Amino acid sequence: MDATIPGRPTRRAARATGLLLALVLPAAAHADATPYDGAWTVTLHCPPHAGAADDAKGYTHRFAGRVEAGELLATRGVEGEPGWHRLRGPIAADGTATLRFDGVVNSPAHAINEAPKGKPYSYRVKARFDANRGTGERIGGRACAFGFER
Repeated sequence: MDATIPGRPTRRAARATGLLLALVLPAAAHADATPYDGAWTVTLHCPPHAGAADDAKGYTHRFAGRVEAGELLATRGVEGEPGWHRLRGPIAADGTATLRFDGVVNSPAHAINEAPKGKPYSYRVKARFDANRGTGERIGGRACAFGFER
């Protein structure tokens, strides 16, 4: 027989709640899954930039990413340190995405206007995904292309 203490559920009620949560939580986790979920490799390529008063060198970086419940998160390096990148944002059901890229300058020779090492920067990326690949491009500023592969 379950003893009742005011403000506390009975053992039977606690067991029933636990069983209900065990049944509902996995279903909820799967309900948010998308065709894009899983591990991705991100390739960022920024060719040399020849502006009026700027000759930034080109570079290519590859880094790991993951999509969970339709949300992309990809990082390179140690957060806040020179050379760090983070790309994140939601991917719509049709595969389109507007992502946010945050970074910290590592090499002034590779940065627009020779931005100093340690300077944070950010921009938006317009992207399109299918089941196993994707492409993207920087919106505004220096031309940079993104590739995504499973």
